[in-house]
Amino acid sequence: MKISYNAPAMRASNALNASDSRLSKSLGRLSSGLKVTASKDNPSGYAIGRRMNTQITGLGSATQNSNNGISVIETADGALTEVHEMLQRMNELAVKGENGTLTTVDRMTLEQEFKQLKDEVTRIASDTEFNGQTLLDGTFDLRGYTNNNRVKVDYYSDEVIAKNYSVASLFVAYDEKGKIDMNGTTITLGPEFPPGVEISDTSDSKITLKGPLDFEITLEIPRENNSASTIEVPEFDVSYDITETPAGSGNLVPSLNLAATQTAFNTALAGSADIPATATLTATPNGDGTDTLHITDAASGFHLDIVCKRPDTSEAADGDVKQVSVGGNSMVSIQNLEIDITGIGAMDTQTGANEGQQLAIRIPTISLNRMGLENTDMKTQDSCGEANTAIKGAILYVSDARSRLGAYQNRLEHTVNNLAVSTENMTASYARIMDVDMAEEMTNYTTEQVISQAAVSMLAQANERPSQVLQLLQ
Repeated sequence: MKISYNAPAMRASNALNASDSRLSKSLGRLSSGLKVTASKDNPSGYAIGRRMNTQITGLGSATQNSNNGISVIETADGALTEVHEMLQRMNELAVKGENGTLTTVDRMTLEQEFKQLKDEVTRIASDTEFNGQTLLDGTFDLRGYTNNNRVKVDYYSDEVIAKNYSVASLFVAYDEKGKIDMNGTTITLGPEFPPGVEISDTSDSKITLKGPLDFEITLEIPRENNSASTIEVPEFDVSYDITETPAGSGNLVPSLNLAATQTAFNTALAGSADIPATATLTATPNGDGTDTLHITDAASGFHLDIVCKRPDTSEAADGDVKQVSVGGNSMVSIQNLEIDITGIGAMDTQTGANEGQQLAIRIPTISLNRMGLENTDMKTQDSCGEANTAIKGAILYVSDARSRLGAYQNRLEHTVNNLAVSTENMTASYARIMDVDMAEEMTNYTTEQVISQAAVSMLAQANERPSQVLQLLQ
């Protein structure tokens, strides 16, 4: 028997230490509920679990963001509900005002209420806020710019690709009431525009360009911004020769007589102060039954386009000459216009846990100018009729805005549902990595506890063995 080194006691001590370490780990798992309490427990599992936990936390914030976005939309839509109601009331007033039985005093009463309703629309647009941010004044509408301070980008649809668009020339014609005349306005678009884009509508100071796939851009050209560049076009006759083509077919075709037209134009220039006296006239036939007259002066660089509608030949005969009167109005010439469609300005709602997972909520601008009601009144029977038309357009505009907001809300509600499913499944996966099986771990704990107690007992007995040597020494 040896007493210097007690190897059995050392082996029992090592076993006790190992058992105590396992028992401590088991206690940590049972007390925390986690299978991986430190990176050393499962390095790869710990790294994966932490990343998953970050994702889960981000999904929770994204859910809150999406719900806040829904609240923003509900706030804006609630305000637009009242705007809708006021527009309906305006429509009632306009219909009443068109009735010939009303006197001027009666219409002034309608005008007072109409003005108050317009003021309230403006107030709602400027005062509707969410978390201190104004919603309906264009703060969260898409923005665009031009290189000409006389032309503004008033609106463009979501389908318009964000980039620079060029307009070689824009000749804006005004009618006798000072409104933009669509038939007399011409535009030459750059190659950036998709095929088929053309002027679809005009108003007091706006031109709307529409094309395929819901392409739409509205340019605002305030008359007061262009007063210095307004050109008064004298009235003159454009001559057309009526020819039966082919002979004997009965098909009468009008062809522009440029020489006769130039003569009439030169005579009209005598009373013009805005067009150079040396200006010449050329023409380009269009495919829509019109001709574009090009008035140019090489010396001064003057250029102006006028659209002329070809004459009706239903009551004409072969060899007849018909005149079409053009001019007699004011025009504005805008050259080399650059339109910057930015595609930015909408409220970006973070709907995911990662960068770039956003939903841009576009809240259309609500203003009298945007809805075409800025210059409307109900002072006369005619103005009531014009207001009636304008109000119907405004109702359609607000209806479209509310429809857009409703679509955003539906998307956000689907997003919230999707985030809930993602969070649920991600949490389940995270739990499989990190959570401890309490029943299994309790079994391990009981086992280690028994082993630890047995190791303590064996260590005590191993430490007693060297004392047996004393019996040999007696």
